[in-house]
Amino acid sequence: MKNFLSMNDLDKNEMEKIFEMAEKLREENFFPKPQSAGLLFDRPSTRTRVSFEVALRQLGMHPIYLDYVFSQLARGERIEDTGKVLSSYVSVIIARLHKHDMLQHLAASSSVPVINAATDLEHPCQALGDLFTIRQRGLLKSGTKIAFIGNPNSNVANALLAGAEKFGVEIIFIAPRGYSPNPGYAKKARVLNDFGAKADIAYTSAFDVEEDELKSFLPYQLDSEKMRQLGAKFSMHPLPAFRGVEVSDDVLDSKTSLAWDQAKNKVIVQKALIEYLLG
Repeated sequence: MKNFLSMNDLDKNEMEKIFEMAEKLREENFFPKPQSAGLLFDRPSTRTRVSFEVALRQLGMHPIYLDYVFSQLARGERIEDTGKVLSSYVSVIIARLHKHDMLQHLAASSSVPVINAATDLEHPCQALGDLFTIRQRGLLKSGTKIAFIGNPNSNVANALLAGAEKFGVEIIFIAPRGYSPNPGYAKKARVLNDFGAKADIAYTSAFDVEEDELKSFLPYQLDSEKMRQLGAKFSMHPLPAFRGVEVSDDVLDSKTSLAWDQAKNKVIVQKALIEYLLG
């Protein structure tokens, strides 16, 4: 049995296999599978929850949503006990949990595959969809450079870094002084404090910092001038976007923005991932 808790759970060949499955599934709407999936979420979600529910229904599966607050976990039940019981009811568990170690305990107790729908450490489903989007543009290859603007030690940054390096894609972090990537993920990544580097793609996301730190990040808002400085062909954003904070309207709404393709591709790639794990 295979889980998907981290981008490190897949090698390059496995990701390519999922991407090839995603291409085949892109035009399909229904695969009869009389199975159920449990979605255990302990925090709000729009794109991740809806895209997983749509993906599951298109695969002919029945999604069962379980809000942490309304589960026995909120009253103190151990996550291992929840995992044992939930995995006896469903074919796959999709969990969005704040603490990554809680996800690991859930996976260890589960008898079915567990998918990480975001923790404080990684958002691997976002990264998998992002890499598929980059692949569609012919840029998922050695030599491609991505400028990641914002907090380099975020779950989105960690997952993207772990996946991109397997394809030889370089991540260049651009952030205020004093901020650096998670050492468990960044082996060779550069960190710059300005927009002097050149990149094929400019990637930004919600700055994900404390309110008193936000002031130092505001000069790093991705706008058309920053795109010009970087020489970037495309911009990316995982959404939700805080317009006028980390990204300007003109960049997010431009023809070179891949944000909307990223969101759309979540359904396609997650369908392929579920098929892969259950196959």
